[in-house]
Amino acid sequence: MHRSFRNVLAPAMLSAALVLAAVSGCGRVARLSPAVPVIGVKIYEHPGPFGPLVDEWRGLGVNTVFAGESLARNADFRGLVRSNGLTLYLIFPVFQDPEAVKTDPGLAAVTAAGIPARDEWVEFVCPAREDFLARRVDELKRAVAAADPDVVSLDFIRYFVFWERVAPDRTPASLPRTCFCPVCLAGFEKEMDVRVPTDLATTPEKADWMLDRHAAEWTEWKCRTIARAVERLAAAARAAKPGLRVNLHAVPWREADFGGAAASVAGQDLARLGPLVDMVSPMAYHHMVGQNPAWVHSVVEDVSRRTKTPVLASIQVSNAYIETELPPAEFRAALVEALKPPSIGVVLWSWDALSKSPEKMRILRSLAGLKK
Repeated sequence: MHRSFRNVLAPAMLSAALVLAAVSGCGRVARLSPAVPVIGVKIYEHPGPFGPLVDEWRGLGVNTVFAGESLARNADFRGLVRSNGLTLYLIFPVFQDPEAVKTDPGLAAVTAAGIPARDEWVEFVCPAREDFLARRVDELKRAVAAADPDVVSLDFIRYFVFWERVAPDRTPASLPRTCFCPVCLAGFEKEMDVRVPTDLATTPEKADWMLDRHAAEWTEWKCRTIARAVERLAAAARAAKPGLRVNLHAVPWREADFGGAAASVAGQDLARLGPLVDMVSPMAYHHMVGQNPAWVHSVVEDVSRRTKTPVLASIQVSNAYIETELPPAEFRAALVEALKPPSIGVVLWSWDALSKSPEKMRILRSLAGLKK
């Protein structure tokens, strides 16, 4: 290994070895290699040919591919990924599903204002809908059978929030609260033994009452709902392919950020979710949310502390949702921060963005000590 790459990645390798040794004694098989950090790219679709694509990844030091379902199902793509020794992650979105909501509007998550949860392209199904979750479980089994991935990566497994547009100065009260559909209200009352007063007729009235009088119970119920969904989907994936690993995409909010919004808004209690999966991947896209590169490492440390599970940092390559460009030097800084212990590697969002920036590809290649 080239000295420059060793200097950046050696601490991450040691961290991965220690973390994996810790989890292997807890009923989980430590299948991640402690000797080689994950260097991954996210790619959702590609028209082919795939040979030059995989060759380019190898030339950059990429050893892992997060692929959308249609691409992962492509036998030619999958064959080249496997023959070149790359690890294949199947990206599986769960509750973000505009098409399902379009087909059945009753599935939509409902905000405290009593309207469907929608913000630009983000449109969520209510996480408490057992019928929808059962369908996604079946679809995941079929996807695993067809794509034969090494890892299933559960995405959008949370409550509605367009976190990509949440800047550091946002107040907790400004964040959306969901879901207050009839299914959620009934489920909450039954499980948490709380009765909503019958004289509250509208959804906003009920939501205000619950958030004012029973906010802690509401957060607990939401976190339980997400944990049950993670547990069911992880079990289904592992049943479809024994030995399959499961990754969880996490909202990049530290435990205390926005008044504990990771749990109260997104329903992701990482201390509860960590034991259910093999690794957690926080989407630490610093530039879009107005943070500096050092924030990436702080997110990884916080997630690792809460989950006691291997953490795989995900960072952005180019600007998104804001016009200001993400310069190459800042990309390099974020990449270095993402690889610091306890991270076991880095995943770049996305390949499409990276492929359009020869300079950022050179940065990745130089850190790997590769010449081209």
